[in-house]
Amino acid sequence: MSTIAVLGLGAMGSAMAARLLNAGHDLTVWNRTRGRDGGLVSAGARRGETPADAVRDAEVVVTMLTDPPALEAVLFGPDGAAAAIPETATLIDMSTVGPTAIASVVERLGPVAVLDAPVLGSVPSVESGKLVILAGGDRAVFDRHTELLSILGTPIYLGPSGSGAWLKLVNNAASTATLVALGELLALTDRAGLGIDSVLQGLEAGPLASLIERWRPRLKGEDQASYFRLALARKDLALVFDEAEREGVDLSVAETAAARCDEAIGSGLGDEDFGAIVPFLRR
Repeated sequence: MSTIAVLGLGAMGSAMAARLLNAGHDLTVWNRTRGRDGGLVSAGARRGETPADAVRDAEVVVTMLTDPPALEAVLFGPDGAAAAIPETATLIDMSTVGPTAIASVVERLGPVAVLDAPVLGSVPSVESGKLVILAGGDRAVFDRHTELLSILGTPIYLGPSGSGAWLKLVNNAASTATLVALGELLALTDRAGLGIDSVLQGLEAGPLASLIERWRPRLKGEDQASYFRLALARKDLALVFDEAEREGVDLSVAETAAARCDEAIGSGLGDEDFGAIVPFLRR
């Protein structure tokens, strides 16, 4: 049993915290907005009054936050966790913040060990223990926490610090760009009079087979649940553009996808699942 602090109780952070608590770990939770921790506290978690209070006795600190400014504030702002986290603890950041933010945290938080471990999946993936966890950092630190991460899903070690953060941004950018391209092309087949079932069957015979199989209900507009908000997908595109600019790489396809996302968000779809971009473009 480990002593764990979870900082950030949005939909994903709350689900992760619940799974860790149900696995028997000693859990302390903190969230900027009060009230989201009620169920966890009733189930046995301790409520941290501040990030610093939450991490004081932790062996592992898990952060699941919206963006780099949120991570900065929670770690290094007033009553931030950095001032109180034990030197022997490990910070596992599971947010999507990019490699530059991770490098800054690693530099300032030492000697505390840091893993960047963003995830692929949504709340149902957490609840079933089927997240994919993209990890970067020291291999020995990763190995030490593999059993803990396996409660949440399948941890994959990708390399030095920042590797997981890089691959999460690239994965999200590729997913959003592919959905935008698919939405535009389905608009074309719609206007050509081809039925959506036939189109998806034809696409499933090609290189998009995995995506079509996974996304069919959302591509057809049958599944309207929000697993990953379009506004967050657009935030991740902004992060990957920042990283690409630093590396001198042009991401013209992703930039076009971002423009189409902006259109959809402007029409009021920011809180919808990012798959909503497909029916938006078909319309």
